[in-house]
Amino acid sequence: MAFFCSRFYNIYMIIENQVSIYDFVSAISEVVDLVCPELNRHHKKVAYIAHNIALEMGLPNVETQDIVLASMLHDIGAFTTEERIKNLEFESCDDGRGHHAFSGFRLLETFKPLSRAAELIRHHHTVYEESDCDIALGSRVIHLADRVSVMFDESREILEQIPSVAAKFSLRRDLFHPDVFAAFDRLTKLEYVWVEAFLPLSDCLMIKRMQFPKEIADLDTLRSFAKLIAQIIDFRSRFTATHSSGVAAVAHELAAISGFSERECRQMEIAGFLHDLGKLAVPDGILEKKGALSDIEFNLIRKHTYYTYAVLSKVKGLEDIAVWASYHHERQDGNGYPFHVKDGDFSKLARIMAVADIITALTEDRPYRSGMSREKAENILLSMAEDGGIDKNVVDLANKNFLRINNARVKAQKKARKEYDVFYGTQARA
Repeated sequence: MAFFCSRFYNIYMIIENQVSIYDFVSAISEVVDLVCPELNRHHKKVAYIAHNIALEMGLPNVETQDIVLASMLHDIGAFTTEERIKNLEFESCDDGRGHHAFSGFRLLETFKPLSRAAELIRHHHTVYEESDCDIALGSRVIHLADRVSVMFDESREILEQIPSVAAKFSLRRDLFHPDVFAAFDRLTKLEYVWVEAFLPLSDCLMIKRMQFPKEIADLDTLRSFAKLIAQIIDFRSRFTATHSSGVAAVAHELAAISGFSERECRQMEIAGFLHDLGKLAVPDGILEKKGALSDIEFNLIRKHTYYTYAVLSKVKGLEDIAVWASYHHERQDGNGYPFHVKDGDFSKLARIMAVADIITALTEDRPYRSGMSREKAENILLSMAEDGGIDKNVVDLANKNFLRINNARVKAQKKARKEYDVFYGTQARA
């Protein structure tokens, strides 16, 4: 584990560099598409095709940026695996007020850097009608790019499919904005576009051709984005609707009690919001399963910590947060996962996150049981510490300050539960 130790364990390091919105969004879209093979890089393929359509139309760079960001997240409101797969059907559409398009819009609309992208997501499955002038042209671009992406069969040679795909779209051109369709039709003559669209590195090629000046410049904005991602993670299942908010609050308090700086405490809160990011790659049927998991299902669950690490570590400026977030199932005796780190490779803040996750899991209410009492939770924590799994010093601090920590968790989860109820209540009335 020397590699991980030397590269990632500087617990006093702060985020000096701004975090690129594009990098963060790109990472999120990647983990969303890991949930099943059918979604293989779907969001990034749509983003690449939409980007080329926008360029062909001569749209302004700022508008093109919003189109790309929206494309990267266009199906983020599809909480079930079944719905995500259904969206791959060519005839999939809605009116912008139901299903995943509206859910995605609702999730992103209040986050200012992505508010315009949210508007584009809202109508990305709305078919074209000449009388409907209120829908942004960017939504029309994403709609066509999305449908083009699902028409190609990647098990066959891509270039040989272009004539047949172009012919099929010509027959259904009435579904799409005429200017957007005309741009797509011109692109069918450019082989490189379609070769690149289905390359694993298509997003790298795209980012080289355009600049994304939008940055997350401070911890407040980064926290807002992390909380948004926590909602996307947790709202998939009623079992975990407030879990990440609870872990974030407990991690913040434990770090503060342990003497870390306010900046590090806030970074730990962000890591708490993001710690289960990899669960976006786990089918919702497994997350919702009431009975015992099979070995295969349990192994799928265990992958989530690695996916959290793999995704976050790609984003420049989040390297430490990636470690603190993804090591929440590691144990000091090396019996955790996914890296089986031991004492020397297990930083103090990563140990705090591991304890924060356990405390939250023990004390929060779940649909199938109430949270444990203080006495029972403390006994379990002490037992785990005595067995060498978790840091006894952190456990002693947690037990000594149990009321402070638990009150922070309860407050954060009550707020998250209200947000969850408002989100689904609004959807029900839409």
